[in-house]
Amino acid sequence: MRLKIAIQGIKGSNHYKALTELFGETDVEVLECMTFQKLVHAVMDGECKKGVMAIENSIAGSILPNYRLILDHHLQVTAEHYLNISHNLVALPGQEFEDLKEVRSHQMALHQCSHFFGNHSHIHLIEDVDTALPAQHIAEHRLFGVGALVPKGTAKLFNLKVMAKDVQNHSTNETRFVVIEKIGNSTKEVNKATLKFEIAHESGSLAKLLNVMADHGLNLTKIQSIPIPEEVWKYAFIVDVAFTSLTHFQDAFEAISNFSINPTCVGQYKSGKS
Repeated sequence: MRLKIAIQGIKGSNHYKALTELFGETDVEVLECMTFQKLVHAVMDGECKKGVMAIENSIAGSILPNYRLILDHHLQVTAEHYLNISHNLVALPGQEFEDLKEVRSHQMALHQCSHFFGNHSHIHLIEDVDTALPAQHIAEHRLFGVGALVPKGTAKLFNLKVMAKDVQNHSTNETRFVVIEKIGNSTKEVNKATLKFEIAHESGSLAKLLNVMADHGLNLTKIQSIPIPEEVWKYAFIVDVAFTSLTHFQDAFEAISNFSINPTCVGQYKSGKS
């Protein structure tokens, strides 16, 4: 039986591309979800064992609502993957660039290609829920004068013409995806973890905690504050730490627990960076 995995979007999207790079195309069954909420519920309800979810972008930053979904549903991060983001402008064959009147894509993709469209103000930009779904609609409904921003390879999937290649603002644009599950990793082959904790509102409390991490050999690769919904204007911290020894990490987490409030290990996994 093939492993069933949920993604946000459809085949041809960046989520699908991340999934295939992680698990291959032939060994998995894909559940296409139009929202991240549906993705999470598919994992929580047992419809899928795993979900692949974007969590941050190297230019746009963290996707806080997705962190919130992971924390609120007590899910575990079991893997990560970094996907180089490139956007091609595609449309039905038989047209030239000048024929396009509107372009549709996910709001993040439109934002990441703002420089290109700033030079082509005659094109009306329309937000959609996914990067691949507009391309599918264009192909199915034979929409002339309409383009879509899609990942590389998606044009071939829907028999569309590439009107312009690599129209993103930055060539070094990456999105980090995480694999989420109800149960965490049991493997010892991990070298990275995501933690969530709160700290007392006292001078130097965060610095003390960071010193504890350093003293135990943890390499802090990310720190992100996130609101605590039940407590107005109070924040928790999410940190990613890398380590060379699981035992050292476990000792560090015990020490961190003594200096923080409600410490939680959100996941232990192997770094997606070699």
